Amino acid sequence: MLLGVPGLAADDTPTGQGSASAGSVNSVPAYRQADRVAIITIDGEIDKVTFASIKRRLAEAKEWGADAVVFEINTPGGDMWQCLEICSLIKDRTETPPNVVAWVNPSAYSAGSIIALACREIVVAPNGRFGDAAPIGISHLMGLAILPAAERAKAETFLLTEVVDSARRNHYDEKLVQSLIRLSDGLWMLQNKKTNERVIVDKAEYRAIFGEDPPTITNILAPAPFSPSGQQYAKFRPWSDQSIPHTENTEGLTREEVDKEVQKNQDLPSVRQTLTSADRHDWILVRQVVSNSTLLNMTADEGVYYGLASTTIASEDQLKAYFGAPQVRHYNESWSEELVRFLISFWVKVILIVIFLVCLFVEISIPGFGIFGITSLVALALLVGAPALIGLSQWWTAILVFAGIALVAAEVFVIPGTGITGVAGVACILVGLVMSFVSQDISSPAGAAQLWTALLTIVVGGFTAGVAIWLVSRHVKSMPLLNRVILHAQVKGPGTILGTAGAGAAHPIMVSIGMEGLAVSDLRPSGRGEFDGRIVDVSSVGSYIEKGAQIRVVSARQYVIEVEEVTT
Repeated sequence: MLLGVPGLAADDTPTGQGSASAGSVNSVPAYRQADRVAIITIDGEIDKVTFASIKRRLAEAKEWGADAVVFEINTPGGDMWQCLEICSLIKDRTETPPNVVAWVNPSAYSAGSIIALACREIVVAPNGRFGDAAPIGISHLMGLAILPAAERAKAETFLLTEVVDSARRNHYDEKLVQSLIRLSDGLWMLQNKKTNERVIVDKAEYRAIFGEDPPTITNILAPAPFSPSGQQYAKFRPWSDQSIPHTENTEGLTREEVDKEVQKNQDLPSVRQTLTSADRHDWILVRQVVSNSTLLNMTADEGVYYGLASTTIASEDQLKAYFGAPQVRHYNESWSEELVRFLISFWVKVILIVIFLVCLFVEISIPGFGIFGITSLVALALLVGAPALIGLSQWWTAILVFAGIALVAAEVFVIPGTGITGVAGVACILVGLVMSFVSQDISSPAGAAQLWTALLTIVVGGFTAGVAIWLVSRHVKSMPLLNRVILHAQVKGPGTILGTAGAGAAHPIMVSIGMEGLAVSDLRPSGRGEFDGRIVDVSSVGSYIEKGAQIRVVSARQYVIEVEEVTT
């Protein structure tokens, strides 16, 4: 259930004449032709909201009858696990049609490049750029962090497995796509003199072919002197089709072991045989692709030149012509998804935890009108309810949290002194709160990462709230905001306090220790008492006191009048 109506804009008018730029063809091939094209935008940083939103929009496009899906990508990257989830979703033919195209418009870096490779083909805006998908660590507290060698190898294995699978499905060069993820000893493009096929080789394979180290060629896009039969560029050797990898634990593996693990986890075999000295006279060097100190980054023209992009497309009209489609419909993120993204961000969740705990403390500790209790409940509802609104957590987590609150309230107001009910309530709140942050199976790497983030959020929020509570308890008297909304009980002398019916009361009364009055509400333990015809907030120091009972002032602590029941 969403807070709002999903963003949707339809354009069902017949397409006008338009064409892709260099590399397009006059007729649309049968495998690409579509009547209804759904454009799903991926804009901004990729996170778990992105995945949930894409899944929703794919379902809506399927219901509309889309026979082609275009992912319009403009992203600097994002969460690795969510990126892999999106790639699996794209490759799942029960979720998407076979005709899935990535439109890099204008940039797709890191996770964006990996998602683009998962699509059947890639088209790029004329000013577009994509590439550089090396894993990096980001700490919520410290920002960018250097990944330890074992963690980097682990992350690289998952990503390499994914992009190699995409290369084998979509006819890309395997070594080329791997250079998006990690540094190599350099890569070079060779072309077959007879067939004009192209391959990408590393330093070791180049030596095996030509018996010498490869030269360094300036990394500038060269003209295409080997274009056969009027085609713009010669083609890479074709690869095979289908399936999804199953990566296992790879912590602590060396680079060679990572390569073996990547190959083991491929459901599709590599069809390109390694070239040897016997092939020396069939191949010529075209250019160096990347050096030993750079990752692959490409402009639109370079993407086409290297065989990763099919063509450049500048506008929606050209996109329609590319598919031969009379109808195009946009599916954007809804405003509710954007709101949830804000509410579940790390620092917003920390702030909500702080508001919840501090307001709860103020409501319990200082006589008031309930505004702090209401604020505390609202913060908690946003904290545990926001993820569930778009399916990022289960509603049982919210139910568990509020059941825990009910148990704690029962411990305080109904059956005090047992301790068991209170402990059970606190446990329910903590478990529900943590699990509301986790959308994946906690036994999976993605779920484990979310679990640790949840624990970090609660620790940081709890510590910050503790500091705030300490400050409030020491300086509440000097805080103008609190002084406007609390019911004051100020110490005037030994054993005597000045009680008022509220902030700014015109007629204060003197309340002495030992003074007797009447409970005008149930004291469970807080409530109201009447002394000499004036009503003040009081708190029971023993068992709960029923409305109408006689009470006696026994303590005059700062801001609190404590009473006991008068018994005969």
